[in-house]
Amino acid sequence: MSGERTTTVIDHAILEWGASDELAPHSSIQPDCAPRSPIFDDVYFSGDGPAETNYVFLRGNNLPARFEHTAQFQIGELGFGTGLNFLVAWDRWEKAHKPENATLHFFSVEGFPLAPDDMERAHAAWPDLGERAGVLRSKLPPPLPGFHHIAIGDHVTLTLFYGDALEGLGRANANINAWFFDGFAPSKNPAMWSAKIFNEVARLSADKASFATFTVAGMVRRNLESAGFAWQKTPGHGRKKEMLVGALNKADRISKSAPWHRRAGPINPRASVAIIGAGVAGASLAYELTRAGFRPTLFEATAPASGASGNMAGLIMPRLDVGDYPAGRFHISAYIHSLRLIGAMNTPGLFNPCGAKLHATNDRERERHQKLINQKILPNGWIEPHADGLFFPQAGVINPSRLVECLIGGTDVITARVSRLDQAEQGWLVSTENQTHEFDAVIIANGLDALRFTQARGLPITGSAGQIDYFPDAPPPDHIHVTGPYCAPSPDAGADGGLVIGATYLPIDLGHHAKTSKDQTDANIASVAQSLPDLVRNLNTPVSRASVRCTTPDQLPIAGPVPDWGFYAGAYDGLRHGRREAFPDGQMRPNLYILTALGSRGLVTAPYVAAMITADLAGTPAPADHEVYEALHPARFFIRDLKRGYAKPVSAPACE
Repeated sequence: MSGERTTTVIDHAILEWGASDELAPHSSIQPDCAPRSPIFDDVYFSGDGPAETNYVFLRGNNLPARFEHTAQFQIGELGFGTGLNFLVAWDRWEKAHKPENATLHFFSVEGFPLAPDDMERAHAAWPDLGERAGVLRSKLPPPLPGFHHIAIGDHVTLTLFYGDALEGLGRANANINAWFFDGFAPSKNPAMWSAKIFNEVARLSADKASFATFTVAGMVRRNLESAGFAWQKTPGHGRKKEMLVGALNKADRISKSAPWHRRAGPINPRASVAIIGAGVAGASLAYELTRAGFRPTLFEATAPASGASGNMAGLIMPRLDVGDYPAGRFHISAYIHSLRLIGAMNTPGLFNPCGAKLHATNDRERERHQKLINQKILPNGWIEPHADGLFFPQAGVINPSRLVECLIGGTDVITARVSRLDQAEQGWLVSTENQTHEFDAVIIANGLDALRFTQARGLPITGSAGQIDYFPDAPPPDHIHVTGPYCAPSPDAGADGGLVIGATYLPIDLGHHAKTSKDQTDANIASVAQSLPDLVRNLNTPVSRASVRCTTPDQLPIAGPVPDWGFYAGAYDGLRHGRREAFPDGQMRPNLYILTALGSRGLVTAPYVAAMITADLAGTPAPADHEVYEALHPARFFIRDLKRGYAKPVSAPACE
């Protein structure tokens, strides 16, 4: 991306209420619950909305009969609107006879999301769906453009794209089994029914993907045909004489990503997955994999959260970048995702939502903050300009070890250091000192220790030791203060007091352990005192903890399938000479993934990246666009070095 297009919040839908002329004569729907869009001069639903959804979209796609024979089902939709189609599909999914732990994934695009109050007013029309509607409203994201990945139930996931439909479909990855085409009427909103839209729909479809829609307009039929869909007319619902149903003749799975950045999934829906490392990265993977129906097992040399994830406190606040770049989109989405996840846990003592102030200590920072405000990087209520910085009301302090515990849940944990990984005929052999285990797939998630495995050689990750200090008797500040270093109250909002400050940054090599020292405590205090001397005056002896962070040159995590480095060195050598040719798709080590280098923001980014990797393994709608996947891909540094002409073969000696 060029970065010239600003990332801004998007407008809520403008509604008119009382579309009584569109209701069936004997409808039980109250007119003041029937919304109309004055922009498109069309209604969101007519007559008995749930009955229409059941008839047009579920019956038209032969649902829920198809639910009964699948471990995973994906529905795609054009036009989320009031969420009615999702609510009905979710309700029918829960009531259907289906395989144990089967999962439903619903993907939808929406250009003008309804405001929360409007959504609630519309939902009042369907009391039978009231409980599910309340859950949906509680989990809906703020009106920020891009992808929003939402865990609705134990095995139900909603992926929303807010913004232009064509842009969202073009940036998406999915494998949709059934489509609901439910935008405003083609005569009112022809862009939603264009040939380009249906070409992207076809790209995102599984073989023989079905569709249903209320319209039989000629342009829709022609554009469906040109995208490879066969259609037929069937009797419509209510006042509509006819509707369309059909299926894709043959899926065309053309990737939007460069061949060296391709995704590797999917694998067996009930596959066994070994996760090496039980910090916040491994714990987040365990949580997401379990929800997706996989069977994860964690390996940890000592105990869960024994590294940086065991600190007494950590910050949940956003990193904001000026301009529209994949890294900026990633960090904003991760922040929203982590807050939604933490809120759903509802665990006492886990999170103190005290808010955070990012101080501006010089003119350059003040200018940057003003650009962020002008860009509307976050919606109203999520960012507040102050004279001395920016305030984030939703931010707060979290207890990392408790978060890890909540994420791990009932996942099996094997306390042993993994010494090597060997590819087996049908999966991977995971060897510890005394035993060898076999799994269908493996994810390396043990921070800097990933370099101990030959499969991760050459990745440019480095270690940084950091110390934080907790002063339990000190009066806590009202909120987090960040001036470069930070000071914050305790994660437990009910505590009598306590001040946390941090953190130092010292280089550290693989195999070395971070150690606490009085010098680092003094450095932490001195750093905060430069801007906030009153907060760190007269501090007593702290409880200190030091741990190792893992970072990359571009300050982004490494997340995705592990490349076959030998293949990459040969297949893409032409990049060294600037050749333009049809390069082959990258070959990956089968069913081997890595998640590492979360840096100092792992508590915010790990849950979101874990959802990205899980979606890849499952072949489900991606929670991020393909540019974000590319920005985190393990092959990115090797490809960059090739293009610059100085890539070296990945041949460092093993470190066992």
